[in-house]
Amino acid sequence: MKTSQPPILATKLLERLASGPHGDAILGDLIEQYRQGRSAAWYWRQVLLAILVGLAKDRVLGGMAILGSLLVLLLIIVSVGRHPSSLGSGLFITDIALLTAYGTYSAWVWRQRGLKLRQALTAGAQTGIMLGVVLMASHAIEWFAPFGSSRAMQLVRGAGSTLLMLGLLGAAGSAAWQRTRSVKLAMIAGLWCGAVAVLILLSFALTLNLAFEAHAVAWLHEPLVASGMSDPGAFVVRNSLEAASEILVRLPIAAFVLSFGGSLSNAWITKWPRKLAVLAAWFTPLIFVAGAASLWYADSLQRSARPPLVMAGVLTAGIALCSAHPIWSSLSRRRRELPPAT
Repeated sequence: MKTSQPPILATKLLERLASGPHGDAILGDLIEQYRQGRSAAWYWRQVLLAILVGLAKDRVLGGMAILGSLLVLLLIIVSVGRHPSSLGSGLFITDIALLTAYGTYSAWVWRQRGLKLRQALTAGAQTGIMLGVVLMASHAIEWFAPFGSSRAMQLVRGAGSTLLMLGLLGAAGSAAWQRTRSVKLAMIAGLWCGAVAVLILLSFALTLNLAFEAHAVAWLHEPLVASGMSDPGAFVVRNSLEAASEILVRLPIAAFVLSFGGSLSNAWITKWPRKLAVLAAWFTPLIFVAGAASLWYADSLQRSARPPLVMAGVLTAGIALCSAHPIWSSLSRRRRELPPAT
C-alpha cells in the first residue's frame, strides 16, 4: 500500500468543484484506491470524470455556465487572434469585462445551497435552456435556410424569436415565484435564465463564425462594403464582438424586467376567482393575435411609419405571452385542488 499522498492539485479541484457529502464520499474512495496502488494518472482521470459528472447533474447549471463563459472567451480570443486588425474599437475589452461578470455570476450561482434559491435558479436554468435553443434556431435559420433572407421569413423569424424570448423570460419569473413565493428570487431566476441563454447563443454563433468564415463574409457582404474595411475576416470578427456586447448587456436587462412582470402577474392572478382566470385564458390568445397582426401590418408600411405599430405589437403580444404561464399555472393548481368527482 502507498504511503504517499495523491496529487494535491487534483484533490483540491475535487474538493472545490464537487463539494458536499457526495463529493466527500467520492474523494475518500479515490484516495483509498490510490493508496492501494492506483497511479497518479488514474487518479487524475477519475477526479476529472467526477467533476464532469457533478457539473452535468447540477440542475442549476452553475458549473456548466462557468465552462460556457470560458468557452465564449476562448472563441473570442481565437477569433481576434486570427484577425488582429479587428481590434481598435474597444469592443474586445468590453466583451472580456462582460464575460468576466457572467463568469462571476455563474460561480456565485454554482456555490448556492439554499433550498428556495436553488429552486428559483433551477426554474431559470430550465427556461434558459429553452430560450437558448430558440435563439440558436433563429440564428441558424437566418444563416442557412434558403428562404431565410426573404422579407416575410425575416419578419416571422425576428418577431417570432423576440416574442418567444419575452414569453420565456416572463415564464422564468412566474415559475420561480410559484416555487418560492418571492419576487426577489424570481428576478434572480430571470437573470439566470438570460445568462444561460446568452452563453448558449454566443457559443453557437461564434463557433459558426470560426467554422464557416467564408459563409459569414458572404452573409455580411453589404455591411462590409459600406464599412470600407479591407479585411473581410476582421469585419466579421468586429461585427461578432459588437453583437456579443449588445446581447450581453441587453438580454439581462430584459430578463430583469420581464421576470419581475411574470412574478407579479402570477402573484396577482393567483388571487383571482377561477371564473376570471378562465376568462383571461380565453382572451389572452386574442390579445396575442392582435399584437402579431400589428407587427405584420407594420411590415407593409414605410420604415418611418413603423415604430408606433411595432412598439404596440411587441407590447401587446409580450403582455399576452408573459401572462400565459401565470394563467396556466393558476388554472392547473386550482384544478388539482378540486375535490374528486363522486
